Amino acid sequence: MNESLRMVVVLAVIAMVSAGILSMVYGTTSVIIEENQARALESSVFEVLPGTTRVEILRRNPDELGVDDPREMREEEQKTTLIYQGLDDQDRILGYAFVGEANGYGGVIRVLVGVAEDTDAILSIKVLSHTETPGLGDRIEGEDFRGRFVGKTTADPIKVAQDIDGLSGATVSSTAVADAVRESFIEVSALYRGGE
Repeated sequence: MNESLRMVVVLAVIAMVSAGILSMVYGTTSVIIEENQARALESSVFEVLPGTTRVEILRRNPDELGVDDPREMREEEQKTTLIYQGLDDQDRILGYAFVGEANGYGGVIRVLVGVAEDTDAILSIKVLSHTETPGLGDRIEGEDFRGRFVGKTTADPIKVAQDIDGLSGATVSSTAVADAVRESFIEVSALYRGGE
């Protein structure tokens, strides 16, 4: 009994030390990973907003979602939307960019959309991440498909088979990109214009 108690104590100490080391490593690396992702996203803003030399981040709060219900002790959900504003050498605003997400065939598809300040038309989109099928769904990354969104505004439907030609064999993926662009474009445009 004495020997087995000692083994349990030793295993418990090893488990606690391992958990402590793991949490320290996670805490350190997660900050670095987030910083690298933020830098990569910011560099993508330069791609979707041509002529941009400097990027400013605007934080906008959309209407609160949910209702404060003291009986159920629920808090209202708060959500902050990041809007990237592109400026040129003379500090003129060229446009704004934002991230949209939708579920595709293989998982979540994240796109970055760049919109012109003066026309409120889409300048470019970039697929940031996806897990779509290689050789089929991953064609959403191609310039041919992404170019189909250029010039669209919030007044356009931005729907596959209406004003966007989908990719044959990748209908779910192309529909997801259109949904991500449309839904985030409508929300962010209202926030951006309403927040000035």
